[in-house]
Amino acid sequence: MAKIIVAAPPVPGEFGPMLNVARALAGRGHQITVLSGSLFRAATEQAGLAFVALEGDADYDIREHVAEREALNLPPGPAQLNHDWIHAFANPMPEEHKALQALLAQDPEQYLVCNVLFLGAMPVKYGVPGLRPAGWVAVSVVGLAISSDDSTFFGPVPAAGPEEARAANRAGNAQFAAALEPARNRVAELLRYMGATEPFTSSFVDGTYLGPDATAVLTVPGFEFERSDLPGTIHLVGALPPQPAGNWEPPAWWSELDGSRPVVVVTQGTLANHDLSQLVEPALAGLADQDVTVVAALGGADPASLSIPVPDNARVASYIPFEALLPRASVLITNGGAGGTHQALAAGVPVIIAGETEDKPANAARVAYHRLGIDLRTGNPSPQAVAEATAAVLTDEVIHENVARLAKVYAEHDPVAEIERLALS
Repeated sequence: MAKIIVAAPPVPGEFGPMLNVARALAGRGHQITVLSGSLFRAATEQAGLAFVALEGDADYDIREHVAEREALNLPPGPAQLNHDWIHAFANPMPEEHKALQALLAQDPEQYLVCNVLFLGAMPVKYGVPGLRPAGWVAVSVVGLAISSDDSTFFGPVPAAGPEEARAANRAGNAQFAAALEPARNRVAELLRYMGATEPFTSSFVDGTYLGPDATAVLTVPGFEFERSDLPGTIHLVGALPPQPAGNWEPPAWWSELDGSRPVVVVTQGTLANHDLSQLVEPALAGLADQDVTVVAALGGADPASLSIPVPDNARVASYIPFEALLPRASVLITNGGAGGTHQALAAGVPVIIAGETEDKPANAARVAYHRLGIDLRTGNPSPQAVAEATAAVLTDEVIHENVARLAKVYAEHDPVAEIERLALS
């Protein structure tokens, strides 16, 4: 048995997978302490795990940062990413470091398994005084973003030949790093303020991937763009499965999902679901006259927040566990969060992605590149676009063959076992 600190910033999409990892590691006999924002104390303690709350700038409600970003009317892309990464990930670093050091002072032999955007372990690496954990593994819930001669975060750059392609990819990665220079500069500034003796010279993304002893990326070959120069400390470990349905009670209409006609699931995830006119409503409207059953899973949002009538062929619920829903699904329409995308593909379900913030465009690019579904290339598709994409995916044999083949790759991986091995080796 090992003592393991599992740490994550208080962002649902970053914390949720880490809580699942923590729960699974505890099930393997390890003593777990979860370190994150106070909003997640209840969920952690309900899982039977010890919890320590971050303080100060590190203990926030991400909805406030999102509201601030939206009030600034920042365009998608670098402007939004820099705002989010500075406020949600860079600025909390000193308080994360302080909290982590307090835990390690109690027992220096603890291991650290943290979300890759939990930067609290980074200062010691750059010479800030403090204790190092016995082992440090970072977990990335999004796809490979580290620089490569073979690809950018959004895919290989088209070029005439191999040398031209490598040069184009290097240029594309340099452009991506330059666009995120404000976030990198903020990390470097904070490290200097904390007393770092080594300069932070890498890009923001490369620094987070290469700083830990090992980085486990929750993805698989065949979903990622191929990279021949992936550093040996970075591992593709597979995707976490959906959480068990537990005490969830199926709705009265559940028996209608009997395979008599295709089931089209639409969701905007658990964070970007405050405006259902972005994707859920266009999907309901576009598919209203189609011979399919549409299931809108609102990720906790109130069905009453819909501004359009629910069509006769649609069923809506605030929450439906994917563990129960995906085996009945024919296609998933999503704004492209990594977790839901991977879970659908692992279940053999093609995806249609409409997303333009965070990592969503990169996930959509992978889906399109490998023909695992369709990238709608917008976060606000029209009803017609959703209907046409759904009809195309349901009848495309190549997409279904590709997804079925990739589902077998997911099945070959045990991400928690791999994270455990990396952490304790």
